[in-house]
Amino acid sequence: MKSLAGIFVAMGMLIAAPSAFAVTPDEITDVLETQGYAVHSVSESMIAVNHQGMTVLIAVDGADGDVSYLTYLQDASRQNVGEEFINDYNYSVKFGRAYIDADGDVVIQMDRNAYGGVSLENVSSDFEVFLSLVQKFLMDVRNQVTV
Repeated sequence: MKSLAGIFVAMGMLIAAPSAFAVTPDEITDVLETQGYAVHSVSESMIAVNHQGMTVLIAVDGADGDVSYLTYLQDASRQNVGEEFINDYNYSVKFGRAYIDADGDVVIQMDRNAYGGVSLENVSSDFEVFLSLVQKFLMDVRNQVTV
């Protein structure tokens, strides 16, 4: 697992307070904890959600309070996920992207452009969409290996 400093760099985040028009990490925490997720604060603008053996980082950033979701996948590696696989996956999904970072780790990321603000209902549904993107990726990796 990455160090916190590495995670901040990987996400390309400037650690700044969310704008007054955005949802806050505390509000996101409240929503996700109500749904039964284990959530803890990482910084003023970032939280981590532990779910089924993975950690999902959620950051609120920018003047509009854009929300980013990111996870490093332990079940996938550069050895079983190549550029062609990543390109095929990215072509097949609409809201997120997969990539291999500079350290060779497989990452899934999804951003919500929050121009005009994001509601807590958006955050709740976006989190579920993000989890489904991760599950699709892992299923595609397993299917590739068994073929």
